[in-house]
Amino acid sequence: MGDLDLRMAWNLLEEGDLLGALEHAERAYRRRPKDPEARFLYGYLRFSSSGAYEGLRLMELGAKALGGEACAELWRVYGTEFPAHLLDLARFLEGRGLPLPGDTAWAEAVLVEQGLPLDVAREVERWLHQEDIPSLEGFFRKRPSPYPGYLLVRLYLVRGAFLKAQGLAGELGKAWGGDWRVELARLLARFPQEGPGLVEEVRPLLARRPKDPHLAEGVALLALGVGEGRVALELDRAFDPPLRDRFPRLEGPLEAAEEGRPLVPLELFLPPGRVDAPLPPFAQEAFRPWLPRLGVEELASWGRPFLRAGLLSPEDVRQEMREGVVRLRSLEEGRPPFVPSASLGELLGASPEEREAAVAAASPEEVAHFRKAFPGSLLLELYALLHRPLREWPEGRVRRLLREELPWGVREALRLRLELKRDPLAPLSPPEPPSGALWPEEFLFTWLLLAPPEEEVEEAFLAPLGSRAMLLDRFEVLPLRMRRLEVQRPWREKPLPEGGGLKDWLRRLPHSLVALWLVDLEVKEGLALEDLLEPKALVHLLERLDPEARSLLVRLVWGRRLPLSEVEGKALDSLERRFLAFVGAGEVGLPQDLRQALSRAL
Repeated sequence: MGDLDLRMAWNLLEEGDLLGALEHAERAYRRRPKDPEARFLYGYLRFSSSGAYEGLRLMELGAKALGGEACAELWRVYGTEFPAHLLDLARFLEGRGLPLPGDTAWAEAVLVEQGLPLDVAREVERWLHQEDIPSLEGFFRKRPSPYPGYLLVRLYLVRGAFLKAQGLAGELGKAWGGDWRVELARLLARFPQEGPGLVEEVRPLLARRPKDPHLAEGVALLALGVGEGRVALELDRAFDPPLRDRFPRLEGPLEAAEEGRPLVPLELFLPPGRVDAPLPPFAQEAFRPWLPRLGVEELASWGRPFLRAGLLSPEDVRQEMREGVVRLRSLEEGRPPFVPSASLGELLGASPEEREAAVAAASPEEVAHFRKAFPGSLLLELYALLHRPLREWPEGRVRRLLREELPWGVREALRLRLELKRDPLAPLSPPEPPSGALWPEEFLFTWLLLAPPEEEVEEAFLAPLGSRAMLLDRFEVLPLRMRRLEVQRPWREKPLPEGGGLKDWLRRLPHSLVALWLVDLEVKEGLALEDLLEPKALVHLLERLDPEARSLLVRLVWGRRLPLSEVEGKALDSLERRFLAFVGAGEVGLPQDLRQALSRAL
């Protein structure tokens, strides 16, 4: 069976079905985890589909056992992203007397720039690929050197932890002042406050053409920040593939540079997702050229500090973006169905450093890592909860928190989450805010979970806006909302339309639930919405119905409408989920176009 799965995986890969190939390769690997070919193929597919380093590790184990073509493919995958891994593979091949698939001069030059031994450079590459801040910082503290320090500064800047980056850059300057990599880290860390005014101090670095792509990216960022787009374009083109392919955040500023227009990279002066971020003096001037380029989600990530400061309005963006800005402003101002809100950091009076650490953490492990610097931080404790599935919330600890003096919104958010953990379908309603009280925006979707399925609420669930923490809340709450809507069925209280087609009838249902049912229909039945109106496409679906559901459908097709009291509930639930529009105000029926399509199919 393992060999059959491997053959299927190879065939599907040749056909371009990456996910199908991954499924079969995983089966083969799970049955025979030490088989070199299974390791190689499963590792390759896993790394290609998700970027998981574990896939690369398995691919390496398989390739070194298989040799030849497998090692050549591994060499290609390492490319310019893993120079230390490539040199390690070269040593392995030379030790076996096998030819090298390519030249190693570039990779050797990169390691000279990094100043790291090969075995250390391999580990650093792994941590960098995984953006594993705790491991990289732990290594740096044990064996400090300029290059890992530079990488940490860059990672903290990408996460919006500007103060942490400044502090670390200061440490680097004291230990290795004069090292150009340290100077690069220091200037990058200073940019969020000082901006393009750093141009004269930046200029000596702009003459450098690093071989290491991460150092080259830093020089390119500074060049773009001070308006030297020509230098950034030279650096971009010096790599194959270009730097912008490795670092997509460079793409917009580099495109602008090609057009002869300066565009300061957003990550150099704005922390992503933070509404309470302080704006440096040059921020508005640097942000305005971005407005024609940003979508609603990007605007939500970068633009909310400007909305709060009154520096951004719907008139400032292109026409198709204005509705999104109005929704963002409704969120910012707390207009119903939203609630007046602030960040947890603001509500708890946390220090700027704590707020940065909370927002920068991308995993439970990183929250735990940052808590070491703030052992008594209530903010980071709440962020640790946000990163945990609701079913794993420690009830005892949450109950103890509820006995403390917490701001109204924080207390109510925790209380609601605890009630939902105990009973996801508990009949709850949004709490009434006291005058002037604010809700923690990190729990926005916990609030919206209890709101009626109005258009604004549905839009918020379908096109979520805001910080990583808000999206964590949505990820946890959205399945609960779907379950609650399916139980409550608010559309069944509305009369069925007298006319109209399937799409008209669908407007009675919550949009988020319709989206879920459509995905379910596509996954389980292979049908899209328009297929429900095609008799040929319906035949297979009708064959899969149980006798009770099929009998009910026939009665609806020929009898137009039936009283709800005459309909068996299980059969109705089965049909309603498949055909999306049935019940309202005590009646069961079908829209005309769906009824006609079913009539032909039956």
